[in-house]
Amino acid sequence: MSLSISAIGMMLALSQAATHLSIQPWTGSELQTTSAAAAKYRLKVTGAPESVVHLQASGVANGWLAAFCTPKVCSPQRVDVAIPSSGEAVLQFELIRESDTAPKRSGATISENGGTSVSVP
Repeated sequence: MSLSISAIGMMLALSQAATHLSIQPWTGSELQTTSAAAAKYRLKVTGAPESVVHLQASGVANGWLAAFCTPKVCSPQRVDVAIPSSGEAVLQFELIRESDTAPKRSGATISENGGTSVSVP
């Protein structure tokens, strides 16, 4: 009996969608919540429908700010993304140069709590 329960548990764990992150240049319309001078990217998050993915940005150069943006709000450095029933959410990810003395460019690494990450050039 316990073998059957263990096997069912393993099958359920394997059947859950793994989180995947992808980053591309932003090609959509300008969001009202974003900065005009920012470097903008399309961040696609796929995962288990109706789940929440915790994202955070790291490796951002001094004098730069990373922001995760939707049409309603921009969240600096980290955000919780609710994955809809389609299994896919799209955000605008921005790198904003806040200081004239900051390096001319910055990259970043976007990571989720399960260990998946993507590099922003």
